Amino acid sequence: MILWSILLGLFACIVIGMPISFGLAAICLFIFHFADYGLSSLVSEAVNGLNSFPLLAIPLFILVGEVMSSGGIAKRLVRLASALVGFVAGGLGQVTVLTSMFFGGISGSAVADASAVGSMMINPMKEHGYSGPRATAIVVAASVVGIIIPPSIPMILFGVVTGTSISELFMAGIVPGILITVGLALATYFQSKKTGAAQPFDFQELIAALKDSVLALLLPIIIVGGILSGVFTPTESAAIALLYAVVVSMFVYRSLTLKSFFSLCVTTGRLTGVVLLLLAFASVLAWLLTANMIPQEIVVMLSELSQNKYFILGILTLFLLVVGFFMDLTPAMVILAPLMTPVVVKLGIDPVYFGVMMSFILGIGLITPPVGTVLYVGCGVGKVKLEELVKSLLPYYFTLVALLIAFLAFPGLVLWYK
Repeated sequence: MILWSILLGLFACIVIGMPISFGLAAICLFIFHFADYGLSSLVSEAVNGLNSFPLLAIPLFILVGEVMSSGGIAKRLVRLASALVGFVAGGLGQVTVLTSMFFGGISGSAVADASAVGSMMINPMKEHGYSGPRATAIVVAASVVGIIIPPSIPMILFGVVTGTSISELFMAGIVPGILITVGLALATYFQSKKTGAAQPFDFQELIAALKDSVLALLLPIIIVGGILSGVFTPTESAAIALLYAVVVSMFVYRSLTLKSFFSLCVTTGRLTGVVLLLLAFASVLAWLLTANMIPQEIVVMLSELSQNKYFILGILTLFLLVVGFFMDLTPAMVILAPLMTPVVVKLGIDPVYFGVMMSFILGIGLITPPVGTVLYVGCGVGKVKLEELVKSLLPYYFTLVALLIAFLAFPGLVLWYK
């Protein structure tokens, strides 16, 4: 009854348009009232859910992304990407995809990726013959890389709510992130032949762009290299990355002021508050599910369907794809990850592999209607209609699904480091 109450409550929230965080709070109050759990337990479990050091990485990485966009770092990465791949057919589209990988390697957020890269690349693409919907579609599709290539905010959430190593999740995201970038670049190449190249190859410009962006390139190297080498934790890497980004933007590039930095902190605080409120009440629901042994019951139920772990993984993949159509990534991750991870671990599936796959599947949901957050960000930045954008995204949907099937068929692409 508790599981059905949660599912029906979430469905009702989606139907009436209530924010998921408030919906979870209402569901928790309802269950605690009628199941005779003390309200003090609700508060203590909500606080315990937020009492986690790795969670500090989320606001820090969000702020790093904001500083990048305002402090000149992102523009230098765009210039480098343009020098590297601007001479390829559909050059500006290729630049957009590569820039998204660079940006995602610092911010860890698809929404930040789409907003920042879109504001810099959509208008230039339009000027070079891309239609508005096609230019926006490239930006929106490429934003998925931002939550796979390390660092990744969804992977941090998965690690926190399931107890999985965040460092291993980041390491596992490297190869899939690169493959997704290559796949989207190929799709852009075949879609953009008519537009030609944005510019001829210029070796001198490449050298100049490398020199201009060397400090910007050090940022993802510091983040990923420090984590993978064990020098510091993901949370510590976020703090170091923020300090580095602020110093470079404020004192080297001189494009960030104290006033603008304070404004970015306020924006980050608002975004973080939404995530943490959601996580607090999702932690309460996770405690309720665990206390009532619901994950164990789901394991038994799925085991009765089949003993084949790949069959079960396929069912969970289809389920998550459907969930992604109707629920944003963050609430889906914090609600479903604690429920599903014990199931896949019991079946012998590596939780790190499942964490990367879950992030990718729900990431696809971010760019699909009717509730795709990044989809609406793209519509706003690109000033295009939703139906036109979705139509232009079709080739990229096929590309992402093909990559998803490849990761399902060849788990070694994700667990390459083991």
